[in-house]
Amino acid sequence: MLDTSLAKLVVDVGGASGTLIAALLIKNPTLMGTILDRPDVVACAKAAVAERGLSSRCHVVEGDFFAAVPEADIYLLKYIIHDWDDDRAITILKNCRHAMAEDGRVLIVDMVVPENGAKCFSKLLDLNMLVMTGGRERTQAEFRTLLDASGYRLTKIIPTMAPQSVIEAIPN
Repeated sequence: MLDTSLAKLVVDVGGASGTLIAALLIKNPTLMGTILDRPDVVACAKAAVAERGLSSRCHVVEGDFFAAVPEADIYLLKYIIHDWDDDRAITILKNCRHAMAEDGRVLIVDMVVPENGAKCFSKLLDLNMLVMTGGRERTQAEFRTLLDASGYRLTKIIPTMAPQSVIEAIPN
């Protein structure tokens, strides 16, 4: 689990039903949260938050992450960045950077394509993302370039039991 002990507020950008943010809020009872998503998702997200008993600590707001995001210490971007080309991904990341607390961080949950050209599932998903959304999976070097262009420094990539990793970055 991620260390959220120093954070006060986390925003799950495009968080849908809030599975990831709920896990963080349950682990850290002093943490507050916000789910930002499209208007058509808000009602389901509110119901999911209420079902978990987190309504007093997790608010759901509608918005457009290409325009702005709420202020926070930590931004969660689970399966968001891979949906978009570099320019759109940079816009999202810059919006998070603009609203972020001085000592904040962004956590991207996505696949990291191996640099060595090894056969892996992420390459098939990369092709799928390109065809379906215009997005893409990225290598560590490509994530570093994307984050640098958005005002961040990649601090670590945390492998998980799943095919996805957690990419952590802090402001430059």
